[in-house]
Amino acid sequence: MNRHLIGTIAFLLIILSNRVLGRTSYGYNKEPEFAEPVRNVTVAVGRTAQLLCVVDNLGTYRVAWLRVESKTILTIHQNVITRNYRVNLSHNDHRNWVLHIRDVQESDRGGYMCQINTVPMKSQVGYLDVFVPPEILGSESSSDVLVREGFNVTLTCRSKGYPTPTVTWRREDGEPLAVGNWQNNMIQAKVHKGAQLNITKVSRLHMGAYLCIASNGVPPSVSHRIILQVHFPPLIWIPHQLVGALLGSDITLECHTEAFPTPVNYWTKEDGAMIVSNMKYTCGTIEETYKIYMKLTIRNVEPVDYGKYRCFAKNSLGETEGSIRLYEIHISSPNEGELSTSFLQSVNGKKQWINNSTVGKPAFSAEGDADNRRGGKFNDHTRKNDRTSRNSSSSSPELPGRFKKDQLTLIIVNGLLLGAYFLLHFELSAVR
Repeated sequence: MNRHLIGTIAFLLIILSNRVLGRTSYGYNKEPEFAEPVRNVTVAVGRTAQLLCVVDNLGTYRVAWLRVESKTILTIHQNVITRNYRVNLSHNDHRNWVLHIRDVQESDRGGYMCQINTVPMKSQVGYLDVFVPPEILGSESSSDVLVREGFNVTLTCRSKGYPTPTVTWRREDGEPLAVGNWQNNMIQAKVHKGAQLNITKVSRLHMGAYLCIASNGVPPSVSHRIILQVHFPPLIWIPHQLVGALLGSDITLECHTEAFPTPVNYWTKEDGAMIVSNMKYTCGTIEETYKIYMKLTIRNVEPVDYGKYRCFAKNSLGETEGSIRLYEIHISSPNEGELSTSFLQSVNGKKQWINNSTVGKPAFSAEGDADNRRGGKFNDHTRKNDRTSRNSSSSSPELPGRFKKDQLTLIIVNGLLLGAYFLLHFELSAVR
């Protein structure tokens, strides 16, 4: 016979017997009453729930617990009827009757009735609510996504739990989310709410790891990591297209590339020969997500090293190149006889001013000549005399001897011609 039916019959027999006993032994004594209502209880799944039923004046009557939805008898008086090992009963002075449910499951959610076997039967119902922490449904959520630049992409994150979880999105690196058309009206925010994250015309700026986080107030919150990879052909830009270097020095050339998938990067000389790292050259790269910084170091620059260098970036979507010209830097020395700036040098640990107006011929020495310098500079008196002597020499230059003789001859000739002119003029006036 069904165990639940047996329990029900037994409970009815107890009610009838208690009714008879109550009339014969105690007459019409006061019947039991509930001292307070059965309170609703809320617990998280996996915890223990306790429902309390308080009865006054129980006497010879009995208390039972039942499951409302299934009408299953759980306990009668001090006996546990259900075969659910997680259900237990405790009581105190026949007044406080506590139903214990260990390791609560979602299936335990519902109503629980506390009954007293009076005629008619008295009962109260308490509700057990079971909260379930959030869980992300991997089979219904996006995994890592690969998309071509310029296309639209949707990231999905499905979850379950009770209450219904709220899903938020954020970037793992903490950067703002760029949602919408990145070329026009791109909306940036740290957090986006919703089960889906829609990105219009995805760009390389969207590349990275995204976290969808589900939470409903029941710890712990859970997250799901999705990596968004954006494919695009290589792009190169060069900080310095003309680079100068001295003979014998070391120089570094730089190319900056952007591409995904990661491109093959290499350098060539002007004749197309590929450059490999050796004692002369060092080829290096620094990678940051889709950015790669190419560096070529040339040691001990020689004349043959001057010319054009090319940097290349190539992946499955295309290739590109850039060029840098390396030229020689010349250091010119001052020519003899040309004026140049005076400078202070050290001779045997002592400072000395040198004027390069004639190479190798210092104007004077500052050592032991405190009257001609002040604070490491020429004083005004020295400069004034120097300017005066230069001006006077430039305004009255000394003429060479040959030039003086030619000038004297010219004066004599001019005088003779002038005298002949006046003599001829006098004779013609006398004839008339």
